[in-house]
Amino acid sequence: MRLVGRLSATTLGDLIGNVHRERASGVLELIEGGRTHRIHFEAGLVSRVESSLVVPRVGRILAEQGFIGHDALRHLERELMRSPGRKAGQILVEDAALAGSALGAALRRQLRYKLDALFALPDAEIRFRVARPPRERTIPLSPREFLHGRPRKRDAAGPARPRSGAGRDRARAQALAVLGLGPDASPASVQRAFRSLASSVHPDRHPQATGPERASLLARFAALSAAYHLLVA
Repeated sequence: MRLVGRLSATTLGDLIGNVHRERASGVLELIEGGRTHRIHFEAGLVSRVESSLVVPRVGRILAEQGFIGHDALRHLERELMRSPGRKAGQILVEDAALAGSALGAALRRQLRYKLDALFALPDAEIRFRVARPPRERTIPLSPREFLHGRPRKRDAAGPARPRSGAGRDRARAQALAVLGLGPDASPASVQRAFRSLASSVHPDRHPQATGPERASLLARFAALSAAYHLLVA
């Protein structure tokens, strides 16, 4: 797989698209201003982003999306001050204040925020390297989550056309169908449907799943998460 040497010669959307088409596993590195940002891929899917760019914390994302209340958020902030080495999700799940599926949705939202921040970089040196399999099992973003609507070099010929009203309506209808909801579903019913369905297919609930079964669970969870985020965005 060949990639250009500088981000200014292409777009991050094109780089990610190339890695996705090649179904490559490894790390795309963006080096700028003494900082290195890393996008991890698993079979062409974005599984993790390492970057020092500022994005919302998991606790804030959970509170904004209604998965935890203000009391739980304050408790989380106190616990993080007492034990800085612990992760926010670990604290909430251990305290039974949060379901694993909700944590997974928030982590994916944060992952998308990290990608959004990287798309704002004007230039960087580009490297791609093969990496060891991650120690932690993650649920990669679906192509729709990391590619759809991203700027590409082909857009430079003119302003990107916004999605039409009919296109938005189709996307919303498809997302509602994924969650098994009708056109008049309220935000509260979207959240309830996502929690119920995502909890049932989350890979952590199926530790004995075979490789193909786990792949099917991952794909289903990714589709549910993408639908949920489209509807609550």
